[in-house]
This record gives sequence, C-alpha cells and structure tokens, in this order.
Amino acid sequence: MTVACPTLNETTPARSSPAHDVIDALSAAGRSVAVLAVHHVRAEGQVLTGGAEKYVCMVASLLLRRGARVHVGYSGDDIYQDLAAHEDRRRLTVERLDWIDPDLRGDRRIGPLTLALRMRWLRETGADTLFVVQQGSGTTYRASLLAARLLGLRTVSSIRQPAAPLEESATRRLFGVIPRPGLWRRRQIRRARFPADCCDAVIFNSRRVADEYAAQYGFDAARSRVIYNGEVVGAASAGVRGFGRRIGTAGRVTSAKGGDILLDAFSKIAADHPDASLHYFGDGPLVGELRSRADARGLGGRVVFHGYQRDREAVYRDIDFYVQPSLRESMANTVIEAQVRGLPCVVTDVGGMAECVADGQTGWLIPPGDAGGLADALRRAFDACDSYGAMSAAAGQRARGLFEMGRFERETLGAILGE
Repeated sequence: MTVACPTLNETTPARSSPAHDVIDALSAAGRSVAVLAVHHVRAEGQVLTGGAEKYVCMVASLLLRRGARVHVGYSGDDIYQDLAAHEDRRRLTVERLDWIDPDLRGDRRIGPLTLALRMRWLRETGADTLFVVQQGSGTTYRASLLAARLLGLRTVSSIRQPAAPLEESATRRLFGVIPRPGLWRRRQIRRARFPADCCDAVIFNSRRVADEYAAQYGFDAARSRVIYNGEVVGAASAGVRGFGRRIGTAGRVTSAKGGDILLDAFSKIAADHPDASLHYFGDGPLVGELRSRADARGLGGRVVFHGYQRDREAVYRDIDFYVQPSLRESMANTVIEAQVRGLPCVVTDVGGMAECVADGQTGWLIPPGDAGGLADALRRAFDACDSYGAMSAAAGQRARGLFEMGRFERETLGAILGE
C-alpha cells in the first residue's frame, strides 16, 4: 500500500560517504545499527512507498528512540527525508549506496572484491549490528550478510515476502529434455538458505510464511522470529462502522495485486446491488485498462480510481468493506490497517492472511485468482447487514490485539539488539 510514513519529495543526491566524523564522535553513546534496504518504488513520476518502506522507517525510528545510533544505506529511491528532518542528525545518518539494481542484483554474488568493500563499509559505519530489510525472498543481501558475520557483528534479516518456488523450468534440463539430477535443486536451496545461516535472527511477519521457508529451504527454526506488524489508530477511527456497500482496495493496481480480478468480481454483482461502488486507492499499470473495462460494462460512475493517497485515514474513512485480492502476499499492511479501523475484509488465503482475518467472523477468506469466489464473498458481505456491526467490532478488537504497537516494538527491539 502507498503510505505516508516517508516523505515523497524528489530523491536527494547520493552522499559520497557516511558521516564518519559524527559516528566517531558518538562511538560511546550506545548501540550502533547499520540498516540496509532497497527501494525501487518510483513510478509514474512519484515515489510510491509501500509496506516495506513503512516498516523500515518505523524500525529506524524505534531504534533511535531506544538510544541507538542508526546509519541507513539504501539503494533506489530516497524515502527517508521525513525521518531525517525530524531526527537528530548526530544519531541518524542516511547514505545512498545503490548497491542493488531494480532486478535485485548487485549483492547476491559473493566475490572477494564485493566482500572486501562490504566489510570496509561496515567498519566505517562503526556498527555493532547489521539489520537488513530483505527483498527477493531473503536472498538480496548475501554479500553484506556474510561480511557482517565475518566481522563478528550481530546480524539480523527481515523477510517480508512469501518463499519463491523452486525453479522447475526446461532450463534446468540437460539439452532441454533430460531432467538434471537433484544436485541443482539442492544448490538452489543452499543459495536461498545461506543468507539466513549468516544471521543471528530472521524476522518474519507471519507464521505461515516462516513455516514455508523452513519447509522449502530448511531455514533454522531456532533463528526465526515471527513478529506481527504493529499498527496505531486514533480513537476517532476505531469505532464500529455503519453498514454500506462501498468496497475499497489500496496499493499498486496490478495483476499481482488482483486489481483485474476485483473488477471482474464487482461486475458480477453490480446489477443486483445498484447502491454498491468500488474504489481503487493507488496507481499502477492497470488503471487505464480497468477504467476502460468499467466504462464498457456501464460501471464507469460506480468504479472510482482515486490515485495515490498519502493519507491512510482518507483511504478507509468512506468505505465499508476492504478487499485484498493479491495472488501472493505475506501479511498485507492494508488489511491490518482496515481491520484496526473496524472494516470487515475480503482477502485471498495467501501467506499469513488467515492469521489476520478470521473467516466468517472478521471477514472472508477466498482462493487466489478466483473472480467467481470473490463475487460470492462480496454477496455474503452485502447480505450481512444485520451482523455488520458485530463483525466490525470483532475486526477491530482482533486486529488491535494481534497488531498492538507496543508488542511489535518490544519484540522487534529484542530481535535486532539481542536483548
């Protein structure tokens, strides 16, 4: 989802080096954490931040409040301007590294030169801990994690994506015909597991996803920490909702997020519910196509594309049901945000979504990629007018318990700092 945690101004120029003089001057102030993250999130001329961006800003702010010094090294787009503007620059420094390209290459291949450069960078930051917000199913920062391990730093990764399936394509066959022996498969598993083996702790935001990594790649369960996201909501937004038939979804409007499936499902029920409307909050490559399809089906006035929204309260304030039809997801922040605000949710049963939404009690779970199943769930939602208040209350109560910010902060600090 696009969120307001970081500023969305133009990217600041890359800094040539960390603020070593500041770091050295405060070397006795307490713990020092280097943070690595990648943000290739610029699209349609905007920096469209999502759950990973919200998360890394929250964690950096949390570490600073704890008294640690934080040095952030990022690749891609600058999402830290708001954070830097409100924090003490003696304790927070931000450096654009651009080690990782949009295809997430640049740190996966471990060579002597890359390893030496990563070790030198870590020494210069003065860090005693490396915290990495991973992409690519946990494989992006291989060289950096090994460098930190060789230097004896505490090393922690956060993996926020479902496990990528092991490759089964024809390229893994001899002459394109004969299946190769299982060695290539074991090599994939070793390559995927290696970054986690370099870590003292690996943070997941859902139990189901953590179990998938353990089953598929053999991740060490003793190093895994399942820490649900934290969410804070003002009292004015946390009341029980009144019933209506306004559907909302937020985030990039793409096939992977199920934007087209949602329109197809809405088309199936629109005639029976003339008061229903569908609202997309976000930009993406499917917006033009979906707008044309809605117009062609006579739904142009009932399918509204609001575009990118910084204000999360504006996203949830004027809708009655939240829908997340993603084909793959770990734990969608948008669903947490919606439920905390008392919105029943219709979500695909992928990743940890079943840990978030209690089927039939706080919302409905459906199979991914099934427009018919989504339409059926929306019919059930629209027919639940008598029980809507109870479901709204249950959604808010469940989410505020599971995703309580104080718990998130305590567990995250404990995992990163080893306390």
